[in-house]
Amino acid sequence: MPASFVSSPLDAGRVVASLGPLASRYRIEVHPAIDSTSTELKRRGAAGPIDGLVIAAETQTAGRGRHGRSWVDQPGGSLLFSLGWQAPVAAGSLPGLSLAVGVAACLALERLGIARTQLKWPNDLIFRHCKLGGILVETVNPRPDSVDVVIGIGINVRLEDAARDAVSAPVTDLQAAGWSGSRSELLAAVLSELGPTLERFAREGFHPFRAAWLARHAFQHRNVTIWSSGREIAAGRATNIDDDGALLLETPTGIRRFVSGELTLRPDRAGEPG
Repeated sequence: MPASFVSSPLDAGRVVASLGPLASRYRIEVHPAIDSTSTELKRRGAAGPIDGLVIAAETQTAGRGRHGRSWVDQPGGSLLFSLGWQAPVAAGSLPGLSLAVGVAACLALERLGIARTQLKWPNDLIFRHCKLGGILVETVNPRPDSVDVVIGIGINVRLEDAARDAVSAPVTDLQAAGWSGSRSELLAAVLSELGPTLERFAREGFHPFRAAWLARHAFQHRNVTIWSSGREIAAGRATNIDDDGALLLETPTGIRRFVSGELTLRPDRAGEPG
């Protein structure tokens, strides 16, 4: 890591001060190290209420991404946190939530002056074609009319070369985007956007966030391949998403709909959509 790098510790007091009146929504804990902020929040959910509980950490020893992948970080180099939300809807009403959370994260970054952040279906934050962060949404304690949701977010702030090399895909950080603020400021900005986002999602679902998500989709109208478990399952042009966050892919045999998978870009070829 460059000698000029100095990471100020996450400070719950600074986050609360930055949130102002919104601070009453949250209970914020900062841990120097933890296995996984989402795993810890799920443990708390087994013992009591987690609504509004924020678990943040300087580093994770067993950070998790989608499909059981490991999340790589370096101490102090990323914003790593999970938020508990008691969603006042049945679990079946949550499709598209991770995409709405992605919109909230982009809005927070834009509010801090970090322009041109994008999203990649279904859960990646992108800057200049590289992964800037990720979102993992999980549910616990389902009830007939409500469910506890664990929203995990990781955003790369300043990563040294060793951390970048440990990730198989191209990654970037906020320093590359020209931002040099504190992670406490960043956490407050994201929480400020998440509060109203979750309230609106509970009332209206994903539909009101759909246009904002499409406007930020890094692969919109691009030719892509969809993979599942390392196997190519479809190829075509990413044309749209529906109101539950499913990707709509234009293929030679018509429009196909996908609720999960991994996207990669593919070159344009004669005779293919796009």
